[in-house]
Amino acid sequence: KISVSTLTSAINKLVNKKYVNRYRVPEDRRIVKIELTEDGIDAVKEHDDFHKRLVNDVLSELNEEEQAVLFQSLYAINDFFKKQRIRVIKGDTPLKLMPMTLGDVTIPVPIFQGGMGIGVSLSRLSAAVARCGGVGVISAAQIGFLEPDFYTNPKEANIRALKRNIREAKEAIKDVPNKGLIAVNIMYASRNYDQFVEAAVEAGADMIISGAGLPMSLPGAVKSNKVKLVPIISSARAAGLIIRSWTKKYNRAPDAILFEGPLAGGHLGFKEEQLDEAQEQFYDTIMEIKEEIADLPGCPLIVAGGIYTKEDVQKVLAYGADGVQLGTRFVTTEECDVHPRFKEAYLNAKKEDMVVIKSPVGMPGRAIRTNFTEQVEKVRIPPNKCNRCLTPCKSNEAPYCITQALLNAAKGDIENGIVFSGSNAYRSNKMETVEEIFKDLTS
Repeated sequence: KISVSTLTSAINKLVNKKYVNRYRVPEDRRIVKIELTEDGIDAVKEHDDFHKRLVNDVLSELNEEEQAVLFQSLYAINDFFKKQRIRVIKGDTPLKLMPMTLGDVTIPVPIFQGGMGIGVSLSRLSAAVARCGGVGVISAAQIGFLEPDFYTNPKEANIRALKRNIREAKEAIKDVPNKGLIAVNIMYASRNYDQFVEAAVEAGADMIISGAGLPMSLPGAVKSNKVKLVPIISSARAAGLIIRSWTKKYNRAPDAILFEGPLAGGHLGFKEEQLDEAQEQFYDTIMEIKEEIADLPGCPLIVAGGIYTKEDVQKVLAYGADGVQLGTRFVTTEECDVHPRFKEAYLNAKKEDMVVIKSPVGMPGRAIRTNFTEQVEKVRIPPNKCNRCLTPCKSNEAPYCITQALLNAAKGDIENGIVFSGSNAYRSNKMETVEEIFKDLTS
């Protein structure tokens, strides 16, 4: 976790001593690969052996009580340096969302609109967000639900609708100055994942955002470096795994990292028993992820989950976020594509109506309480038909069909559906425009 300039100086010396070989990969000029030579391997072994002897010699002179004091001191010193590395930025002036640069493109206002399926975030909402300078996100999840052949030919219906929505959104903002980007959110657990990614790229998406599992193979489906790739993660460890995997296998690094906390809506990247602890550690996790990606220049951090107000935005910026993602607040906008009754569910919700349900594939999901969510807590509702939407789902064992429940809600049948939402849905008390939200969050 040292600076790039210090690291470069150190590596230069090791190269000169013939301990290290170094080369830059052509696919992503941000990535420099280094490897030990045979002489370097010998030097490392000699260095490690020396430290083992040093530690053993020191400990051999101490009794158990003295060793305990030493360990406690070392832990305290380590914690002190960790806090210095990832301490909260302090200051008297409010923090602002600054333009975000991703390689050859700039996002004027780094507010990402959450990718909400089914039928919630389509071309109209995403275009409205991009028109304000943010990142408008189209959700690929069962996006073809209104196509006439959806039930007989779901893959083709979804791909057709996905392409159409991307092109509509891009057309709507083509002449807008200082516009943002149009992105597509594709769940990694989706069947036909690669085909959806390829369809999004073909239709002109500026960015692919992917979660619901670690999207390890995403760069393999995207040949163009112009399309920005943003994985959704829930921990610093997951960020490190993706960076190492993509770099090694594809010579490509993420263009940004999106950390989604446990207060987000829809499918959550945590087990149900982890949710409370994960929320307690939310801000620490932001700092840990920021530290994890510090060595990757030009890779900003976007934070999501429970962000609703300007104060929420400023707080995550203080802990190291470079941008934010909001989903829930954009649902009750005039531009949101979803059925009016879906929006009414948000406007009528109370705090006690926020629930966490278990999806058929075992992932917890956050939603607004409905008659359907209460039913599935008590009895199994066997699926009538399987669209084979999620790879891990087994329809003969599933407690219910989440796709059908989400489709019902998207079409306005709230009582027989699931209304996914973030933890702040109960705070929605009026209809807004996307422009009004941007002004409020950036004022």
